[in-house]
Order: sequence, then structure tokens, then C-alpha cells
Amino acid sequence: MKKTLFFIILFISINGYLFSQNELVTDRPDQTESSVTVPLKSLQIETGFLMETTKSDYLEINDFAYNTTLFRYGLLENFELRLGLEFLGSDVKLKGADTDTSYSLNGLSPLYVGFKVMVRKEEGIWPEVAFIAGLDIPNTANEDFRPDYSTPSFRFAFSHTLNDRFSLGYNLGAEWDGYTADPGYYYSFVLGASITESVGGFVEAYGTFPEKDSQRHLIDGGFTWLVTPVFQLDFSAGLGLNSSAIDHFISAGLAYRIDR
Repeated sequence: MKKTLFFIILFISINGYLFSQNELVTDRPDQTESSVTVPLKSLQIETGFLMETTKSDYLEINDFAYNTTLFRYGLLENFELRLGLEFLGSDVKLKGADTDTSYSLNGLSPLYVGFKVMVRKEEGIWPEVAFIAGLDIPNTANEDFRPDYSTPSFRFAFSHTLNDRFSLGYNLGAEWDGYTADPGYYYSFVLGASITESVGGFVEAYGTFPEKDSQRHLIDGGFTWLVTPVFQLDFSAGLGLNSSAIDHFISAGLAYRIDR
């Protein structure tokens, strides 16, 4: 059975290597969404693991995304449909004077549905631009992770090619948390570098400005390894820059594209 599975994976990878004509561009592991859409009639699967830690004098929270998965399908030229789902976990420890109290939660996140459309190609000093919008559907989540309201989000994704090795991307947008009617405004800036033909790296700053809550600012960085033209592995880690943000996180995952 293991040998059969190995040869199936090997065949798919070789098939993708021989027939793929488009570079694999993913929306992970950084927080900045790319301005590139999935090729026409191609299905791209991006999945991974994430652990976030937040600590204070009286509280410690470890949040997990055991399987954070995004399906991207090229419905039209420069237009993709997006479907996302996560299996989440949370370990909470309350630190008391005499004893600690802890509990755990597990379950599915709300189903995310959305789209990305390329607005314009890069030309001279003008960046490539895409528009991304989506909605989380509350009733599809387990009760522990179900927001009170639908949670729309949108952002504009911009990218510049600086030279043969470096690129710059940035996002601006807004998102709702599902518990209030007030949006949070989102920003991100990422500098990407080609270290070798198959290995890339990035550093990034990002955060949110909620209308009626504290700002959150973070930095992160990571690496990608393009194993074949349609299969990529990634690793990233990040830190919070202020008290309202998480303390730190680590993430690892993969992306694979199935071309028509």
C-alpha cells in the first residue's frame, strides 16, 4: 500500500512537472495575499498547520489551526473562486492564586467563500493589482467557533517586481470579526526574495486597526521550497509587536496545483 501511494504521488508530481506552463504562486505562508490568480480551470490546494501563543500574568492561550485549507479554482482568465475551511483548537489556562484552571476547545471554523479578480497587470512603476472579497458563513462552524454574524472581508492586493531577485507586495482592506458591526482595517507589506531557483524567503509587517478595539501589529518571516513547478513546501514564524497582538506563532504547510 505504501509503495502504491508513493508511486501515485510520484506520477502526479512528474505529470505536473512536464505539463505545467504557469509558475506556482500561492497565498501562503505570508499574510499578504498575492495579486496573481490561479490559471484557467486549474485547482490549487493550500493547506497547513498553525500554532499561536498568547501569555499574560493570569492567562495563557495556545490556539491551533490543525488543518487550515484554501481551495482556489480558476473559473475564468484572471478570476478565481475561493473556498476555505479550518479545523481549530484552543487550549486555555487561567492562572489563579492557589490553583490553575484549564480547558480545551476543538471544532470547525466557519466556511469561507470568496473570489479574487485581477484588476490590472504591472506596468512600469504601476503595480499589479487584484481585488479579493469573501464571506464566512457562521452556521457552518462548530458552536465554540461560531460568530454571531456573517464576517465579510475585502482587500486590494498590490505587487511590484523590483528586480530579478526581489519583489514587494502589500495589501489594504477591511474585515469584520462577526461579533460586532464594526470593521477592522487591515494592512500588510512583504518583501520577497529568490534565494535559489527553488528556494524563496520573505519578511513581512502586518496588522489591524479595529474601530473600537486595540490595534494589533506583527512581523513574520519564512521560507518556501518549490519541489516541482506545481508542489511547494513552506515554513514561517512571527512575533507580536504590541500587547494586543499574539506573542508568537509558527506555521508549516504545502501547496499543490492540479492543472487541466
